[in-house]
Amino acid sequence: MTSDNSRRYRSRRCNAPWVLETMQLLSSSAILLDAVARAGSFRRAAEALNMSASAINRQILNMEAEIGLPLLERLPRGVRPTPVGERLLADIRRWRREQALAEGQLRELTGQRRGAVSIGATECFSTAVLPDVIRSLWQYHSGLEVSTQFASTEELVRKLVAKELDLALIFNPPARFAADIVFRLKLRPGLVMATNHPLAGSRNLRLANCLRYGFVLPDSSVRIHEFIESAFREAHIEVLSPLKSNSIAMMKSMLSNAEMMAILSIFDVHTELAQGSLVFLKIEDSKLEKEELVIAVPSNRRPSPATQAAITLLRAALTDIASTHSTTDNVS
Repeated sequence: MTSDNSRRYRSRRCNAPWVLETMQLLSSSAILLDAVARAGSFRRAAEALNMSASAINRQILNMEAEIGLPLLERLPRGVRPTPVGERLLADIRRWRREQALAEGQLRELTGQRRGAVSIGATECFSTAVLPDVIRSLWQYHSGLEVSTQFASTEELVRKLVAKELDLALIFNPPARFAADIVFRLKLRPGLVMATNHPLAGSRNLRLANCLRYGFVLPDSSVRIHEFIESAFREAHIEVLSPLKSNSIAMMKSMLSNAEMMAILSIFDVHTELAQGSLVFLKIEDSKLEKEELVIAVPSNRRPSPATQAAITLLRAALTDIASTHSTTDNVS
């Protein structure tokens, strides 16, 4: 016969997923400070969080009063962290990553950790982001089986709609497709070149500044192609492109020629930036549209604990990389 104590214990175990989903170890003020710093203004952060800008500002003012130092520099067109704010934000972001891992450890104790997760992504994530995320999943989710599939945007959408994947990282998805988007990042492509390129040390570059140099461009099968072609067309620029390819790896290898450059996403070159073999420069032209990167899951399916853990780690990793290189305007 089951005792009252064992029944109460089983009840607590059944409620564990709900507890873990709502557990918040960081103060709301710390989370709001991070959101405002990423958004660049109280207004944009308020829109993303569905709060009033004044309420967010009030919480951060209270936090500054408690610390005794300003954390944000309030500018006419937005905000930026003070040196003290930058230091605190680095800690907050590290604590958020550690919280995600702590939640994973608690899931292990409640028997939720084992399982499997299938992740789809474009090729650039085979060497950037995903390897570290998978290692973290294995470290804190013992026994978890992870499968990865790399494909084009169109193929990833098809597999996700068919529920052949638990989640997918997709660049520039269709405006409407039968999946749920759980994370969205707006990214500005940049100019990529070798460290010894004549423009490698430049700032405030516009496309018109690059006309004398050759471009290695993606062909029409690569989603970023239409963004680049549209930007050149609207700027009335005729670009020299001795090579077009559907392989980002091929494009990057050609940049060892000091006269060549490419327009790519920060995630296409994250590994090379870390190695110091390439540089990534912001493009000032407003005509170059932002790309959209999303994490999507099959519709009408509640993500498993393993899938949710992968989403949490991916969100943190993607946002950190984009923020470090100032390539993002909107995160949601």
